[in-house]
Amino acid sequence: MSSKRNRSAWVDVRDPPQWVKDAAYEWFADPGVRSQNPVLHLNGTSYDYRVQVEETGGQVRWHYYRRQKPSRSRMPRGSLAAWAVVILVFLVVVVTGGGDLVSSVRTLVAGPPGTPGEDSTSPTPGDLETGPKTIDYPYVLRGGPGSIRFDAYRGVNDYLSTQYPASFDDEHDYWLQFVDDGIQDRYLKQLAENIRASETVPEDRARAAISMVQKIPYVDYPFDTPAKYPYHVLYHQNGDCDEKSLLLAYLLRELGYGVAVFHFREEQHMAVGIRAPARYCYGETGYAFIETTRPTIPTYAEGEYGGAGRLTSDPKVIVIADGDSFEGIWREHTDAAEWNRIQGMGRELDRYTYGRYRNLAQWYGMPY
Repeated sequence: MSSKRNRSAWVDVRDPPQWVKDAAYEWFADPGVRSQNPVLHLNGTSYDYRVQVEETGGQVRWHYYRRQKPSRSRMPRGSLAAWAVVILVFLVVVVTGGGDLVSSVRTLVAGPPGTPGEDSTSPTPGDLETGPKTIDYPYVLRGGPGSIRFDAYRGVNDYLSTQYPASFDDEHDYWLQFVDDGIQDRYLKQLAENIRASETVPEDRARAAISMVQKIPYVDYPFDTPAKYPYHVLYHQNGDCDEKSLLLAYLLRELGYGVAVFHFREEQHMAVGIRAPARYCYGETGYAFIETTRPTIPTYAEGEYGGAGRLTSDPKVIVIADGDSFEGIWREHTDAAEWNRIQGMGRELDRYTYGRYRNLAQWYGMPY
């Protein structure tokens, strides 16, 4: 096979650039556009990209491909001569200007003060609050439906897409950066305020936040795909286990609770822990277990979650914030015990048991 053909072939990419993933998420979130264009094609500077999705069993798998663009022709000799003249003129200016050498070079390399890319600049609300859209996120509380409004901006999403997570020796510091970003914080705090406004009882606010995040669609990315910020989950209206868990951890922290995330390394899974009385906690962690990939009862950890199957390993507990204990979670713990008992009874249930099964499913917004 010739080298020319090799360069034009589509190659599988496990970690495409962030702008490709952002464009893919927007395409995937619009069923109308996706039905007309089942394969997304994107043009980059050096590569063309192709994106496809595979939906099986309620899960979504992403496939990214890229193809190298043809190399550009060399610069004509006339252009090279023109550049030589420019360089000679620049050297004359430097020689005659003397002390302006350093400032001239800085201006050429870095641009004038205030240009994008300097550490001293930060985006203004005018830069960030472009492409607005209002999203109503549903939740279920004791069987009753509710919704929480969030004003999302393409500008914020695009800015965060350029903030690549830093590497840390400490896993705690690595995950904490996703919930401590200052730009993101401006907008997620408003979501927390909207949750407070939706329910008057403090513990019901936590329940509403849990249900809201659980009901955001789950997507299964390849293991080595970099995590997104919680804001990305809200803007694109989907996320995987760690992204949705970090979003819920942020919201519970803003609502005043002690919160951690559970990292199950063997199962490659992440869930949330909320501070609670010891008898309702997951093992000896000091936190009650909350699954985020789908609607389920808080403290129930016996299901098969996010492609990880059953959780059997001991998680690493990554503390996000100190705060209040969720004292009322005994209600969820009682319901989770009954749900687990019913799950062990098989598919044939008597009328009373089936009624309890249906009521619990409706109570927590679970499919049945």
